Amino acid sequence: MTVSQLPWSCADSLGAPETGCALWWLGQAGFLIEIGGLRIIIDAYLSDSLAEKYRGKKFPHIRMTQAPVAARDLKNIDWLLCTHGHTDHMDPGTIPDLMAGNPKARVVVPTSQAGRAIERGVPADRMVSVNDGDRLDLGGVELFATPAAHETLDRDAEGNALFLGYALRGSGVTLWHSGDTIPFDGLVEAVAPLFVDIALLPVNGRDAVRAGNGVPGNLTLQEAVTLSDRIGAGAMLGHHLDLFDFNTLDRAEGATWLAANVPDQSRTLVELGQRYMLSSKAPGRRRKILAICRGNICRSPLAEAVLTELLNDHDEWEVDSAAIKDWHVGREPDHRSIDVARSHGLDLTGQRARQITPSDFFDFDLILAMDSDNCAALEELAPLNASARILRLGDLIEPGRRHDIIDPYDFDRIEFEKCLHEISMACHILVKSILSFDI
Repeated sequence: MTVSQLPWSCADSLGAPETGCALWWLGQAGFLIEIGGLRIIIDAYLSDSLAEKYRGKKFPHIRMTQAPVAARDLKNIDWLLCTHGHTDHMDPGTIPDLMAGNPKARVVVPTSQAGRAIERGVPADRMVSVNDGDRLDLGGVELFATPAAHETLDRDAEGNALFLGYALRGSGVTLWHSGDTIPFDGLVEAVAPLFVDIALLPVNGRDAVRAGNGVPGNLTLQEAVTLSDRIGAGAMLGHHLDLFDFNTLDRAEGATWLAANVPDQSRTLVELGQRYMLSSKAPGRRRKILAICRGNICRSPLAEAVLTELLNDHDEWEVDSAAIKDWHVGREPDHRSIDVARSHGLDLTGQRARQITPSDFFDFDLILAMDSDNCAALEELAPLNASARILRLGDLIEPGRRHDIIDPYDFDRIEFEKCLHEISMACHILVKSILSFDI
């Protein structure tokens, strides 16, 4: 990531590289992004509508810093993305001027917030609604909606997520705006397979005082850095600060902590007037996925077979499986796994059990554990600076709920069927994330 000064007089073009992206902070959680030939805005709050709404209240929402640009001056915008319905992300003081000045611009909102978006000035015929797990072609750039918890993982009566994040994939890079969120079970599993190059994360934290006054919080700076590390992001910009004095990170304290803990400056606090540019990397080796269970004869062979089938037409991916223990090295999978797999059109007979090795933690991109014990064992076995992302496969099934795929070895065929069903569900979700188009 390269950083350079860019005053607004020049920001009608961020000068994004042909392969890569450029970003310019709009304050709070807002960004102007150029990627794949598109100009995209996320979560712009460019008015004082909240100061008007909360005048005379405990938290008056008075700006610490002025908006870097007026909404009416933002031109040639292709898309506005709103991660949720809070006013500093879906602003009735920004949206009408932005829509009027960009008559071809369209808007993406969570399905749960479609009615609110129309009330805030989004024309119904220019709006697209999405839910977590949905994909959308923006016209050369792919959007992938991820779950978010602000501070809870909430859904409406129809099951639609109230809060979302958005990953944008195009021009050889992937950036992820998490939306307002805290850490929750399944977040890493939902995002790591997207292979994020730069993460845009809120760092204003949370506490009982704010929560008690109806102000939900977000990641702390330390949590944001940990999350960006766990998903394997190459860079991180911390935002959601310097706007309201009751709901911000102290910038000086944050900078001091980062200097002490992230000396390579790959994780930093975003600044107004700076242009952040990310160039795509040259195509590398094939991506590799390793499925893991205790003995590599029941669950992980099933996961290997399912993923191999799903990725059959994608030569850029390689799949394998291995064991934590050395109990069955060289053996074929359990006959019950073979039989259940065969009944679903999958062939396990060519597989042979092996034990995971230290080099696997560098050779593979994703290591998929079947349960909590597998995860703990992998964390212990992982060498220092291992590059593989360790994920709990079952957590993909329902974000927010830890889910172990139970070892069926001591049970009958019904448990093997259940095991394959859960593995298949999780693998379909995984493959939807890692491929550029729906399977």
